[in-house]
Amino acid sequence: MDDPIMSALNSLREIQKKYYHFAKARNKFGDILYLMADSEEEIEIFCENGVLGDELAIEEWATNVTPIMASHHYKWVGSRRNPFVIAKPIYKYVNGKYVGLRKFKENF
Repeated sequence: MDDPIMSALNSLREIQKKYYHFAKARNKFGDILYLMADSEEEIEIFCENGVLGDELAIEEWATNVTPIMASHHYKWVGSRRNPFVIAKPIYKYVNGKYVGLRKFKENF
């Protein structure tokens, strides 16, 4: 007999489990771009609609990318907000002394 609590927890884990896709692409000048998105289709659409009509060539799909590598080296091309953004402190210090809060620009 199945335990209803465990089956509910397992279904929640499946819903919460999120996979991201990473790719290494190259433009017509030979520059390498590292791209990430929620699905492979989003990366392929981004590569087909390059700037000035130039397409990007996907060289390989990356696996086992650590979050710190994704946040520093990969460009988010997905349709929603970037989940790999690193939060910045809101406090401002000058020479080790507290000055106040940082000013942030509105994003919208």
